[in-house]
Amino acid sequence: MAEFKGGLKEAAKLLQGLTGKQRERVLSEIRAQDPVMAERIQREMVQFEDLKYLSVKMLQDLLKEISLKTLGKALRIGSPELRDSILNRVSASMKREIEEILKGPPMPVDLVEEARTQIMAIVLKKVEKGELVFLNEDDELV
Repeated sequence: MAEFKGGLKEAAKLLQGLTGKQRERVLSEIRAQDPVMAERIQREMVQFEDLKYLSVKMLQDLLKEISLKTLGKALRIGSPELRDSILNRVSASMKREIEEILKGPPMPVDLVEEARTQIMAIVLKKVEKGELVFLNEDDELV
């Protein structure tokens, strides 16, 4: 049997192409052999930038568990595309609050990274429960 040499990113991409049930089956098999590796692959499957692929409803549900201050901090290191995507899908008052944080005084990188880590921990839990699904622009919903 050939050894897989693609790394975490490639393994994550491969799993993303599977259906939810197939992906969970493969991850549970990996988890049985190497729980740490399964967690690393799962983290690699969902990145902070992927938040732009959440539906409006899913973003609203996520924001019930994340403070706007935490989101604003984390968005400081997000791409302009991610910032615009989120800011265009929240209420005007939420947008103002997030923009105040984005335009505020400089923050230490470790505080910003900590905010992103907190958000991603919540996102990963919600993905595992099936509460969040990331949709590309061309994905068709039925």
